[in-house]
Amino acid sequence: MKGLGARIQTMVNLYPVVDSIADIGCDHGYTAIALFEAGKAEKLFACDIGKEPLEMAKKNVRFKGLEDKISCRLGNGLEALEKGECKHLLLSGMGGMLMIQILEKRIEEFETILLSPQSDYEKVRRFLYPYMELVEDCYVKEKNKFYRILLAKKRRNSDREKNTLDTEAKVPELKATNSDAGENNLDSSVISKVEWEFGWLPLAKKDPVLKELLEDEERHLEEMLLKNPQKVIAEKLERVKEGLGYFG
Repeated sequence: MKGLGARIQTMVNLYPVVDSIADIGCDHGYTAIALFEAGKAEKLFACDIGKEPLEMAKKNVRFKGLEDKISCRLGNGLEALEKGECKHLLLSGMGGMLMIQILEKRIEEFETILLSPQSDYEKVRRFLYPYMELVEDCYVKEKNKFYRILLAKKRRNSDREKNTLDTEAKVPELKATNSDAGENNLDSSVISKVEWEFGWLPLAKKDPVLKELLEDEERHLEEMLLKNPQKVIAEKLERVKEGLGYFG
């Protein structure tokens, strides 16, 4: 599909080949169409709570002649999907807490979840951790805006028992530059707060887009701190500087 932005193109590229995918919050259906055209699934569900965007998605699907491949459904979150109907999800274009609310009662039904949250990144990673293994975690810049994209796969039962944790608990410090920090199976007890927030995988890989984001935030927070020396701003700046420390 031509003309895709960097965010959608990255999501499509990252998604593994599966039998079906449900795009929750599909908007105009561009991602679902792109996933099909890329050969990522033979059956897709384009779901949205809004009637107007869903009507546009239906028009786009009809224009492509994909009515038998992409089912457009109106519904709030996962309400548009019956239990067991689809085991692979994509959620983007919404806040992290809304994603958690959508997933929390049904997350165990799904084998693969790709997320691009717009906020609460640390909370999303902590929520996923007992259930899902993060296999990709990267940053994309499009039109001067930064996006996070996370690909998670279901943990096996033995891994889940080992990795269950209190998501609000404080955990010891670990530099992602250590040899074992980039492993997908990273023990939750050694993940630092900055790694929960910015992602241990992109920090370990020294993701250049993440570095650019942190440098931008550092400049912005330093300017804010000069004008308004509040503790919360100083703490945010300290965490950003700690993140930059991973890049050497």
